[in-house]
Formats: sequence, structure tokens, C-alpha cells
Amino acid sequence: MLKRLHPERIDLSRIDLMRRRTLAELSQPAHVQALLLELGLNEEGLSELPTELHAHCGGLRIWQYPTQFSGYLVQLSRLAVSSYVEIGIRHGGSFVATTEYLERFHALDFSIGVDVIDCPSMAEYCSRNGKARFWLLNSRSLEFVAKLETLGPIDLVFIDSHHEEEQCRDELALLLPRASMIALHDIANVGCPGIRRVWDDLKRSTAYQCFEYIEQYAGLGAFMGIGLAVERERWDRMENA
Repeated sequence: MLKRLHPERIDLSRIDLMRRRTLAELSQPAHVQALLLELGLNEEGLSELPTELHAHCGGLRIWQYPTQFSGYLVQLSRLAVSSYVEIGIRHGGSFVATTEYLERFHALDFSIGVDVIDCPSMAEYCSRNGKARFWLLNSRSLEFVAKLETLGPIDLVFIDSHHEEEQCRDELALLLPRASMIALHDIANVGCPGIRRVWDDLKRSTAYQCFEYIEQYAGLGAFMGIGLAVERERWDRMENA
């Protein structure tokens, strides 16, 4: 089923909107929220978007709620992220936006997008940003594990792949020993109760400082949602710096 899905090209010219912003502007959630609308949202699943956001679809085709994604990104700006892996990138918009945002605050060693489906804009983006890579891989394959072994420790992993509990648990088990920060998407999505269960289990661990970005738009069901788990040791070190 997944291999029948066909990601669309995204408008990479819009990354200049991110690159032209000042750090002061990018540190304000309200400003980042407005910027995400300029960068462009994904038009798939329009029933999950308030009608006033429909006019902002296109561009990078970011599949996130700006109300959630903005707060999450601003939190990341304070955490000195130097390596990033995103599993499940669809059209690539959220991956591109996150990579561009992170690099404004801290030099990236690498940023890797992973998907089982080829993403037509990734070759061009990786040529524009030498820190970015795209792995056309199944995240449950031995090849994926082998490639992870070449990376060493990872600062941040964002899991947004198949949205099934079993797969999410498998990916989490694989990546928790390798990453000091893990983010899960769809922790508040009414259609993904299994992801919420995985997130709730992770929150119960005393080894992580956990944050949720689950703000909703009035009149719509509970959708999307981002959970960020930061290793307690890393969090304490950043807080005391």
C-alpha cells in the first residue's frame, strides 16, 4: 500500500523565507507559526485543517499543525541539535523545514530523511544543503540498522512513519539507545491511539524530560500532536549551562 503512494515535488525556493529570518524572529513561537504558513502546508487530509488554513497549502507541503510545530521547533532551538534523523518524510516538507530551522541555531553535522518511498525533491534539496541526506529504506530493514551503525550517537530522531503501534515500538526500541532526544508525531491523533500508548509509556520513564505540543484548532477533532522526550542528563546539562 505504501509503495503506491506518490510524494509530490515541493517548492524549495521557499526555504529562503527561513534563511532570511533573524534569530530573534525564529525564537518567537508566534512568528514561527506565521512563517510556517508562508512555507506552505500539505493539502492531504484537508478535513483536519481549519478552513482558514486551506489557502496556505502548497509550497513545502509541511504536514504539521503550525500551532504545534512552532512550539516544538522553538524548544529545539534551545537544545543545540547537531545531528538529526527523520523517519517518514512523505513529501519532505517537514524534514526540510526542520533541517533549515535547526541549522540557523547550531551547526549540523548531518540531517537524514528516511522513507520507504522515493521522494522526488530530496535529490535537489541534498544538492542545495550539503548536510542533508536521503535514505530510501524501510526503517525495519537490516540495511537501515547497518546504516545507523555508521552514524554514531544522534542528537534528535523524529518518528513519523507508519503510525501503527507495533512499528512505532520497534523503531523506538532501535533508536532510543542511539539518540539523546526522540520525538513522536500523532500522539494526540484520534486515528492513532497506538502512538499515544507508545508515548504514554515513554513518558513514564524517569530517564526523560518530556514535552507535548498538542494544541488543537477549534471545531476539529484531536489531530496530529508532537511529543518530545529529552534524556534527563542532557536536559539538566542544558538547563544548568
